[in-house]
Amino acid sequence: MIKEKTFEATSALLTELLATQPRYRGRWRARVQRDRSGGRVSIAAVAQVLAEHLWDSGEFPESEQSLARNLKDRVRRALDGTMITAETLTWLIDAFRVDERDAVCLRATHESDSGNRPDGISDAVQEPREMIRRQWHRTVTVFERYFLDSEGQLTERRTKHVIMALEDGVDSYLFNHESSVAAIEVLHGGTLGPEHHYDGLVSHEIAFPQPLKQGQRTSFEYRTAYRPAPQPPQEVRRPARGRIENFDIAVHFEPRRLPSRLWWATWSDHHLGDPVQLEPAEVCEAGSAHRYVPFVERSVVGFRWNW
Repeated sequence: MIKEKTFEATSALLTELLATQPRYRGRWRARVQRDRSGGRVSIAAVAQVLAEHLWDSGEFPESEQSLARNLKDRVRRALDGTMITAETLTWLIDAFRVDERDAVCLRATHESDSGNRPDGISDAVQEPREMIRRQWHRTVTVFERYFLDSEGQLTERRTKHVIMALEDGVDSYLFNHESSVAAIEVLHGGTLGPEHHYDGLVSHEIAFPQPLKQGQRTSFEYRTAYRPAPQPPQEVRRPARGRIENFDIAVHFEPRRLPSRLWWATWSDHHLGDPVQLEPAEVCEAGSAHRYVPFVERSVVGFRWNW
């Protein structure tokens, strides 16, 4: 039985590939008739690509000229994260001639979304650092994307966050980050607040427009820019002090500077020490490494690589 849930991680990865990779973007862009998308992936154009593939493969007769129109709802659900079946994903992979490594990433993410979920990660941090504030929220979803340039330098981090208040009066989120951060821009859902330094950590508050009541949710998005480091970094870490549900992370490498080896890693501290667990990972054809985890709790996770 299909679960009544959103397929957020699969949709995010699929949309990202269709929007940013020229070999896939070009296929649907060539079928855009009236561009009213504002830069977003066109549902109608993707449905047209899909219909042409299904006609060519013989799965539907060419006499069924309304096929593209009939497929629009299916494509919309796939791209907005409402529902994407294994059949729809296979059709899209074949229709867009998705590279094998990208297809492996998509299918693995879909398996997680469909209920064949990998285990969560918990309790890697044995000695928690003192924080400036107790945690008064629960993280419902995090989508995090890191970007590196052709020199191997970390340039940008984009985060979409959904939290739920555990008590009345939750008016901000405490964003702990690396000391190499040059600037933070809150794109929506809040404003940048004071900076704090404590116990070797740096953090900024992201203040919400209105305090949350217990059980209320809010979403916000922020962009982090980085200063160049003396040496190109070889890891990115995301700490989970409490519990993060639905954690989706990707690292985008410049195709001219790909890592020679890559691992999915777990650490016991925000920025000190070596990983306590390593698992070999792969870079997709698009130059990205991606991982979805159903939950992370009292642990630090991310990717580590060799140049």
